[in-house]
Amino acid sequence: MQERTRDTRRALIDAASDLLARGGSAHVTLRAVGAAADVSRTAPYRHFQDKDDLLSTVAAENLGLLKAEMQRAVADSTTDTTPLFRACLAYVRVAWEYPNHYRLEFGGDYVINPSRVLVDAAHDFSGYFDELVVEAQQSGTLITGDTREVGPLLWVLLHGLAMSNHLVADRGCEPGTGYEVEDMERVLALALRSLAPR
Repeated sequence: MQERTRDTRRALIDAASDLLARGGSAHVTLRAVGAAADVSRTAPYRHFQDKDDLLSTVAAENLGLLKAEMQRAVADSTTDTTPLFRACLAYVRVAWEYPNHYRLEFGGDYVINPSRVLVDAAHDFSGYFDELVVEAQQSGTLITGDTREVGPLLWVLLHGLAMSNHLVADRGCEPGTGYEVEDMERVLALALRSLAPR
């Protein structure tokens, strides 16, 4: 019975994540998620208090994915780029691959009332990001200074790059007016240069 409960919860989270990816937070309702997961109408309500609780879980999982991808990129020493550059590249890549998830986590068209699981995931991600800043400062690839000031500067830079294509798409701009995937490394390198020690 407990395994079936876990399977149902997993199916609901996966269905919500898929609906979010395809249509944004407006497409995620407990009823739609239940239908997409092929469970009873009442099943979502047995696992989640409300839509925010469900979306908090989806957002928390995606923050975990973002952190894991950044860590994987840092550990990959097969290129001659810095660990900071690789982590930042992974951050922007994940944001571009999962735009509706990113907007849910970092501000977009739906303001979530976060559950404890999302608050914990956000603290965990922030802690990792701070460690990344300190390591980059110690290795001489990022300007020195209080991490409470340098960290937000780096994040604002990454958030701007992450949101750039979302904003272009939202405003119905002409194709080709945003960045392409192949532009990402060049633009990121240029942006990080502004935060490199002089």
